[in-house]
Amino acid sequence: MNIALTQSQLRIAPLFDSAKTLVIYETKGYGEELHYIGTFSSEKGGEETIETLLTMDVKVLICGAISSEFEQLLLLHHIDLYSYIAGEVSDVVEGWHTRRLHSRYFSMPGCSEPRHCSHRGQRNRRGCRERARRRDI
Repeated sequence: MNIALTQSQLRIAPLFDSAKTLVIYETKGYGEELHYIGTFSSEKGGEETIETLLTMDVKVLICGAISSEFEQLLLLHHIDLYSYIAGEVSDVVEGWHTRRLHSRYFSMPGCSEPRHCSHRGQRNRRGCRERARRRDI
């Protein structure tokens, strides 16, 4: 399966909505080795980036923050999402390989840990619990 990471200056782009560069890898699954496919750029980001994900048959996206609009669109297209991830792209690739993406080491500032949402109807909001708590108040 193919996975994509949003990139900005060799780091995970802080916001998917404006990310213009995707790094795509092939892998057999979480915890498995990644094989580089290529780097793809868009001029606009957002919807254009989603078109690239669909064209490249990406099944998993690793990104920083993401708007609920784009999150829902990705899940609608059956793309699993690891969001609120931060760090150097090379470190995140290693985190995938060693099954450590859920650790605080990869969480964006202000988030307790990254989160993983899948299209299977089981939204698992593992990260940014403080933000979710504030919304409930």
